[in-house]
Amino acid sequence: MDRYVVFACISFIVFALIPAAAAQPSGAVTGRVTNGETGRPLPSVNVIVESTGDGAQPRGTSTGPQGRFAVDGLAPGKYVVRARFVGFAPRSREVEVSAAESVGVQFALAPRTVGLDAVEVTAAPTVSETAEQLRKADIQEANPRDGGELLRTMSGVSAVRRGPVGLDPVVRGLRSRQVGVYVDGMRTFPAGPARMDSPLSHTGPSTMQSIEVAKGPYALTWGGGQLSAIRVETNDLFNVARGERLSGQLQTGYDSNFGSYDVTGTVSGRSDAFAYRVDGAYRTGNDYETGDGTSVPADFLNRELRAKVGYKLGDNQRLTAGGGYQRQDDVDYPGRLLNAQFFKTGRARLGYEYASGTGLVRSVEAKAYGYQTLHTMNNEGKVTYASENFPGPPLRVAVNADITTLGGRVVTQLAPSQDLRLKVGADGYRAHRDAERPFQVVKNGDPTTPGFYESKQIWPGVVTADAGVFAQATRLLGPVEATGTVRADMVWAGADEEQVTDVYLDIAKPGNGALDADALDRREFNVSGALMLTAPLSEAWTLSAGGGTAVRSASALERYADRFPSNKAQTSAEFIGNPRLDPERSWQADLELEARYDRVSFTAGGFARRISNYITLQDAPDVEPMLPLPIFAEGPFRYANGTATFYGGEMSASVAVLRSLTASVSGSYLWGKNLETDQPALGVAPLSGDIGVRYEPPQGRFYIEGTLGGVTEQDRVASIPGETPTEGYVTLDLRGGLAVGRGISVEGGVTNLTDADYVNHLNAKNPYSGTPIPETGRIFFAGVNYAF
Repeated sequence: MDRYVVFACISFIVFALIPAAAAQPSGAVTGRVTNGETGRPLPSVNVIVESTGDGAQPRGTSTGPQGRFAVDGLAPGKYVVRARFVGFAPRSREVEVSAAESVGVQFALAPRTVGLDAVEVTAAPTVSETAEQLRKADIQEANPRDGGELLRTMSGVSAVRRGPVGLDPVVRGLRSRQVGVYVDGMRTFPAGPARMDSPLSHTGPSTMQSIEVAKGPYALTWGGGQLSAIRVETNDLFNVARGERLSGQLQTGYDSNFGSYDVTGTVSGRSDAFAYRVDGAYRTGNDYETGDGTSVPADFLNRELRAKVGYKLGDNQRLTAGGGYQRQDDVDYPGRLLNAQFFKTGRARLGYEYASGTGLVRSVEAKAYGYQTLHTMNNEGKVTYASENFPGPPLRVAVNADITTLGGRVVTQLAPSQDLRLKVGADGYRAHRDAERPFQVVKNGDPTTPGFYESKQIWPGVVTADAGVFAQATRLLGPVEATGTVRADMVWAGADEEQVTDVYLDIAKPGNGALDADALDRREFNVSGALMLTAPLSEAWTLSAGGGTAVRSASALERYADRFPSNKAQTSAEFIGNPRLDPERSWQADLELEARYDRVSFTAGGFARRISNYITLQDAPDVEPMLPLPIFAEGPFRYANGTATFYGGEMSASVAVLRSLTASVSGSYLWGKNLETDQPALGVAPLSGDIGVRYEPPQGRFYIEGTLGGVTEQDRVASIPGETPTEGYVTLDLRGGLAVGRGISVEGGVTNLTDADYVNHLNAKNPYSGTPIPETGRIFFAGVNYAF
């Protein structure tokens, strides 16, 4: 048996075979935690159940997205149930549990700020996947134009800027298809082969309820074919109190420098069984100036409308449906050869949910979805469009692309015993991509297709599909919580034989013989697995250790690109797809130490990763470039397999200096090497850190926050794919907010107060000038929010 299969299976089987505790009549405590001011549910609240009699160890859990929790396997007796959440006053209640019965408890927590409330460590911590999360308040205060900007606020996570929006996620050096992205459970992909639209760019930040990032092979129950993952949940459908037929928010804001403004709004309502929600947004922006006064093209126009409806079949079941449409027009991309004329995205999904706090079957979730994105870009506004700006005749270049994806998942959570939880499920998707590139040269005012341009296909009707099954077991081994996960995926990839050209088949051969159309089809069976152990070292300190392996199949561009720029290179050279690429396999180990006291929290973690069959590049001297332009002086290149290693880590700490004053510090470091090229791995972010101070009185009527960020220079660069060194920089941001009353609140601030001139190391390069895209200079922003 393949060693990968053995490793992955052991991580699951070892826990399933450990003898369970003897069955005995037991009871449970279930309930819900809400915000005492708004009545809306509070997710991720720490709930502790302590016995008042026999001295047994306390049991713990946290609330789900609807604020619900359940702790079962309790011996009959009296207990104290405590609910604690940072920013809210803790509450407790005494209950009496009887055999084979469930006791219901409701908590309405009052908001307050006293620094850091203690988060008690119990014998049953609930974290089973190493992840970092942004919640709604973090998202609203960040004043983002794009979901990718939110990722830059998280340690170890960043994004590639190619234009004003569509920032592309990077997680600990992983990028592009190495990072899976899920929105409300839907596996999402960009439409453009140049990744002008990232998977997050078609979900506006105002509709995001939370963002969670798994920094390694610990998201195997989310989906397959990824080495790390990002999960976004949009605004909750059932967070409105029963009987509230109409509520909502309206918000508008303006950013200087960008000259951008936005208007967003939501309306929602709920009866006993029915709930609805409608979200809309309008955003626009213009060119911005850097710290030294350079103007950067940054026009964009975004509009979107989304709706959800839900119906509760009973206390434990509900049906949901949702859909939305987004359109982006006239988006500048200084980091690409072309600008985007438009993106048009339509989405739809259906879901069924069952949840119970007791019994063998604790929950069942089923979901089906589909979406399509159409995309057109051209070179209007680029130097190649007019002969006076380009050494050669004017060009008319365009790309027309689309993607259509269908998918679904079903998962159930089981509780065979009081200290064993199982999660089993299946998911899959099918994505169809097509892209073509019309190309003309203007001579004497007449556009003509040149003779060297033999094919306009970029993707010849490419289809990729993945069907996977997974199982996860979580078990208490004394004070240690152990979680093992195993996943198996069948992967298909192929292209339309009628659209494949002889030219592509000839140049795509990896040096060991010609290809035919049948060789374009690829089938893979991939097995992944992970193991996570979490142990309380004391009442305040927790140690977590994990490791695993995950597999990522080659993307459509890596397999089938016909001389098209790569998403994983800073150069705009032509890259040739290789249909025979083997899938990447990541091996990663993690260690994390966490402490939680009444006024202090601390987290530090490190990781090591090795990627075999790392998809890199090699020279293709036997291939003539399709576009003989000065900007394609390098290359062409061909995708190839190699090996890469990475290691690094993150740390963060927060201290409640005073009752209303909190100070924080965070930092991250990453090192990576491409063993195939004997150079640093592409996209290794430099050492960075932040120091923040936040003042917020206990009443929570206003807050003031300042953040000082610093980044060191990066001279360890991958020069072969065109990466260049960048200098270090320091920025200062100030922001604040005030609740005026009657549902009205205002916020404002300034980013990059010192007007520093700087470049994020991950930013794409201008293909014509060869310089990386600089970040914005000083920006003043202000916004008004009205809740009704």
